[in-house]
Amino acid sequence: MNTHSPRPISSFDHSGIKVVFTDIDDTLTWEGRLPVETFNALQFLKDAGIIVVPVTGASGGWADCIVRTWPVSSLIAENGSFWLEQRPDNFVERHFWYDEQKRAENFVALRTLGAEFKQAFPMIDYTVDQDFRLTDIAFDIGQQVHIDPAIAQEATDWWHQHGVSARLSSIHINVWVGDYSKAAMALRWLENHPHIDVEDCVFIGDSLNDDTMFATFPVSVGVANIERFLDRMDHKPTYITENMGGYGFCELANILLNIK
Repeated sequence: MNTHSPRPISSFDHSGIKVVFTDIDDTLTWEGRLPVETFNALQFLKDAGIIVVPVTGASGGWADCIVRTWPVSSLIAENGSFWLEQRPDNFVERHFWYDEQKRAENFVALRTLGAEFKQAFPMIDYTVDQDFRLTDIAFDIGQQVHIDPAIAQEATDWWHQHGVSARLSSIHINVWVGDYSKAAMALRWLENHPHIDVEDCVFIGDSLNDDTMFATFPVSVGVANIERFLDRMDHKPTYITENMGGYGFCELANILLNIK
């Protein structure tokens, strides 16, 4: 956990990293696109034996596509609700935090509250990928539209006041019922990979909804665009890149490849 200002990524000196946990939106991507340099960096890390595990609020539909088509074999989705792992035979396994009955009950509760939320915040709509979500709901504040940051924060607080988990990212408000988080599921993933310790990992992210990951992993990195959120974060990254989004991820990848 780091509460001090992050240091430049150029001072990163941690050898022996086995796993990179990474956010996706505005961490691997930039301005809505995945740079080819970033995709290549993912492949180079895989070829070097460094495991990359995206940890995202993105929907189950997106997650399934990514784990089948990108050079990654594991992915944590919907803010920690489940993780996917592609076996050597290409079969993709799902590992949920809750059983099927509990997930169904939670989803009904979310939909009921969602109707109330829409009355309170009619200017904020569901994300375009909502139909592909398995366990949570999400609202668009910066992807297809641009909602004033103060209103986005007020909307996030509304969910907290109703006893529901909610996280504000650079593009979405993700909402769920349950005691899981990105970090909690990352730790569960590690339990299923006993040859890897927390100290063998680094996390890289870009926004407020990465707070639990920055709090959990002793080595962490923020891409340069996290700068706008730092004064609102309880847990800051250890390091910060010079470049934005996926180009900042490439900085970390290059360092890991050179010191491995």
